[in-house]
Amino acid sequence: MNELWNKEDTENFNRSEVFVELEKRVLANIERADSLYKKIAQESISQKTKDVESLGKAVENVNKQVAELGSNLADDQVSDDDPEDDLQDEIVEDLMSMAKIAVDKGDYNLAYKIERAIDEILEVKVPCE
Repeated sequence: MNELWNKEDTENFNRSEVFVELEKRVLANIERADSLYKKIAQESISQKTKDVESLGKAVENVNKQVAELGSNLADDQVSDDDPEDDLQDEIVEDLMSMAKIAVDKGDYNLAYKIERAIDEILEVKVPCE
């Protein structure tokens, strides 16, 4: 649109208060946006640095725990308890609590299926001869 104006009109528009005020506001908004962008970038960098440091600390803790576990395993004697029995007991307890929740919610079909699963787990296996 500026190209259609004559030279005097273009000069008057460029020197007008409205145009000057618009230009000031646009430049102020650009400066504000630039400073916000820099602030967000700096916060992002510092947050990522903190995350990397915390990750390093977590890795150190895991390494320490693995070393402790390795030394504990070397010191431990073989126990008579079968770990599968402990795991089986935990699974049965979890299934029983699930069955109770299903009954409380009125879902008797699900409770029945869970009870059947418990029965299958607890069923004594007889080897074929």
